[in-house]
Amino acid sequence: MRCGKFLAAFGLLVAMCLPAHAQKTAPKFELAGTYAYLRLNVKGPNWSEGLQTNGGTGSLTYNLTNAVGIVGEIGGYKTSTISSAGGQDFTFVSYLFGPRYSFRKWDTLTPYIQTLFGGVKGNNELYLGGNTSNPLIRTNTNAFAWTVGGGLDASVTRHLAVRVFQAEYFMTDWKNFGVGHQNSFRIETGLVWRFGKR
Repeated sequence: MRCGKFLAAFGLLVAMCLPAHAQKTAPKFELAGTYAYLRLNVKGPNWSEGLQTNGGTGSLTYNLTNAVGIVGEIGGYKTSTISSAGGQDFTFVSYLFGPRYSFRKWDTLTPYIQTLFGGVKGNNELYLGGNTSNPLIRTNTNAFAWTVGGGLDASVTRHLAVRVFQAEYFMTDWKNFGVGHQNSFRIETGLVWRFGKR
């Protein structure tokens, strides 16, 4: 419910800012702060519960051209209590880097696509049913991560935009689930600050 109200408020803000005018030329930098929901598909042997995580990301994009930029991003996520894992909470971070292609054909709206590569690392181990002899996921080491997807920014002023949404396939490669990798999904919304001239 809280997430739905949050998204509705952002939708209203986007509707209010549609008449705003912004240049079609890319700024040199774009700094974004977003709320992130990540459905982490960590199903494994004798365990069928995916992880519903909430958190946030911060990213900085350097625009090489009007369309092509390089993104650096870091995110933090936390689950609610996982009953089937012995009442544990689970938190982890992601760190990703890669190219973005933006379609700057309109005054107000800027759709984009991107793919990011990097890793994930947790701050604890996740055990199934409190069985500390066999962690479901070992988080004291880094695991590979990769995302692909896109989003839409709506300008409010020359220097401020709303990230209406960013939706991505999010792959992680924790190897303790009895499968090679985990196919997950992430969606974000937030604000973008634009500054600098190319």
